[in-house]
Amino acid sequence: MRKRHLYGLLLVLTALTSCEDMFYREVDFQGETEPEMLVVTGSWMLNQRPTALVSHSYFFNRTDKGKDDWINDAQVSVRVNGQPYNMSWQNNGTYANYSMPILRAGDTVEITASHLDYQAVSAQLTMPGQVRCTVSKTEVLPTEQILFQLDLDAYEGNEDDVIGILADGVIERYWATTSGTSEQYPPEILQLKDLYSNDIVFAEAENASTQGYFGASSGYLYFPASELKEPRSIQLLVDNYQTVRNPSKYEFRAKQLTIQVTAFTYSAYRFDVSMRSSYYDDALPPPSHLPYQENIMEQVMVAIQSMLGDQEPKQVYTNVENGLGHVEALSMDRHTIYFD
Repeated sequence: MRKRHLYGLLLVLTALTSCEDMFYREVDFQGETEPEMLVVTGSWMLNQRPTALVSHSYFFNRTDKGKDDWINDAQVSVRVNGQPYNMSWQNNGTYANYSMPILRAGDTVEITASHLDYQAVSAQLTMPGQVRCTVSKTEVLPTEQILFQLDLDAYEGNEDDVIGILADGVIERYWATTSGTSEQYPPEILQLKDLYSNDIVFAEAENASTQGYFGASSGYLYFPASELKEPRSIQLLVDNYQTVRNPSKYEFRAKQLTIQVTAFTYSAYRFDVSMRSSYYDDALPPPSHLPYQENIMEQVMVAIQSMLGDQEPKQVYTNVENGLGHVEALSMDRHTIYFD
C-alpha cells in the first residue's frame, strides 16, 4: 500500500542523513501509487431530493494543487426502491434531478457514477426514520452550564441507525454583590458548546470520562437507535469547560439553547467518527450493538485532502464501492429556546 512505500522512503532518507560522512543523492520514488478513482459525496435528508458531487482522487503530494477536480461529464443515476432516475450536471456544481420524488423513510437508494477515465462506482443505503424530540426542564447552574431534559419519541427507523445529539448554549455572566446584582456593562457573553450526560444510553457509543460522564466536544454525542424503541427522557448539560472559583460572585442568565437531534445511517456515523479521528486523534468506538464493518482506504477524498495540505493522508471511512467519498442519509429535529 502507498503508506508503506512512503515510510520506506523516509527510512532511506533518514539512513542517508545519519551517516558520518554527509553526502546527498537523488532518491527516485518507486512506490506504487493507486490509480485515480471517482469520488462521490452526498448528504440526503428525508423529504428532499438527492443530489451528489462527483470529483476524482489524487496522490496526496501532487504539485498541481490548483487543478480543478470536479467532474461535470460523468454519467450519474439514482435508483429509489429499484426505480431508476438519471441525474444531470447543474449550475451549482451538483448532479440532480428535480423531477424525481422526494425521499421517504425506509426508501432504499442506490447511486452509481461512471466516466470513461475511471472505474464505475456505486453506493447504497436505506433512508432513516424521522427523529422527534422536545426540550424541557432547563436550568442554569452556578457553574456556567445549562442543564436540560431531552424528551425523545420512539424511533421508527432502521435498527442499525445511530442517534446523535448536538447542543449550543449562550449565557450572560454578571457580577453579584451581597446587596443584589451589580450588572457588568456590557455583561460577559459565554458561548457553551460541549455536551455531557451521565445517562447510560451513551455508554455503548462514547468513551466515559473519569467523572462518569459521557461527553462530546464540539461534536455529536451518539447512542444506538435500537435504544429508542420506546420514548425516552435524557438529562444533558451544555458546558464550556470553564469553572468558576467563586460562583457566589456571579449571576448567570441563560439567553439561548439550541438542540439538534439527528438520526444517521450507520455509515454516516462511521464517516463522522473517522473524520474526527483524522483531525483530533480521538477516534470513538462504534456502539457494540451495531455491526462493525470497515471499508477504509488510505487515499482520502479530494475535499478532505485539500484541507490537509501536504500532510500524509489519513484513513477515512467510505461506503463508495470501487471509489472514494461518502454518501449519507439523515433526518433532523432542531429546537431553539430563547430565555427571557
